[in-house]
Amino acid sequence: MVATEAQARVNFYLGVCLALVCAAMLILNLTRGDFILSGALGLLVLVVVIDLCAFVKKKRLPISIPMVLFLLGALIVLSVWRAGAEVGFYAFPTLIGAFLVQPGRFAVWYSLGLTIAVAGTVATVGADAPMAIRLGLALLLCLTFLWFAAKRITEAQDQLENSVFLDPLTGCFNRRHLARVSETQDLRNAALILFDLDYFKSVNDTFGHPTGDFVLRSVTALVRQQLSDGDLFFRIGGEEFLVLRLNPEKGTTRALAEQCRQALDTSRILATRRVTATFSCADFDGRAEMEPVLGQADVALLKAKRAGRNRVV
Repeated sequence: MVATEAQARVNFYLGVCLALVCAAMLILNLTRGDFILSGALGLLVLVVVIDLCAFVKKKRLPISIPMVLFLLGALIVLSVWRAGAEVGFYAFPTLIGAFLVQPGRFAVWYSLGLTIAVAGTVATVGADAPMAIRLGLALLLCLTFLWFAAKRITEAQDQLENSVFLDPLTGCFNRRHLARVSETQDLRNAALILFDLDYFKSVNDTFGHPTGDFVLRSVTALVRQQLSDGDLFFRIGGEEFLVLRLNPEKGTTRALAEQCRQALDTSRILATRRVTATFSCADFDGRAEMEPVLGQADVALLKAKRAGRNRVV
């Protein structure tokens, strides 16, 4: 999962908290004369501070978040080994932190491994077996709750994203997602296909809006069958659609548009009349902005409709 700006801020603040807590524990262990544990804490603080500085400078993190988590887990196990079983309870906030900064499958496997390592170490440092079992079961219970919570949050995020970026009638992406793609993707080698259903208003006027909705869904399904995995399909108006191809081979975009046109022309979506569409194509040709290319395709589409419709230009 790619970290959003909000996720990155959460990671930053958690990193600050981790650095402060570890720095305080470093001072405490220095006063106790435990230089091995102090050295391990100092290493972790240094790693976290390096990443925090990189974040502030808006650079890529030199040490990945999974590596920081592995170092933290190793530090907890070392602390249990040297300071006693009670230090094992630091595994609880670590489990929570793992799901916050690296949600997904990694957090589950990391937390499971940390649970086994901490419980096993507690069992070998002189604590009674029931203590190790209770700690291990408590960590497993915490892991289970975190997994269910993360799963529900992910489902809610997916539903929210679908409601924001998908057209509810056709399942195509909408204009809002087109704007997001325009801001986040490199479009210099991209190409687009713009098409508009011919005489769609008369379909609504003659057969009613339920039939019009059926036509839109059927057209969407038919065109989607012609597209490749990397093609992005948008509904940008009532009966106007756009296909964005990020890195197409030269000459294939117009061929794809013609393939879609023929598929619609030969379809039997309605028994009593043909459903056709007019298509225009445009290459970005090194341009990074969406609007000029979309405007070029829109002008070409208008000319094609005036020239007779059901064609590719």
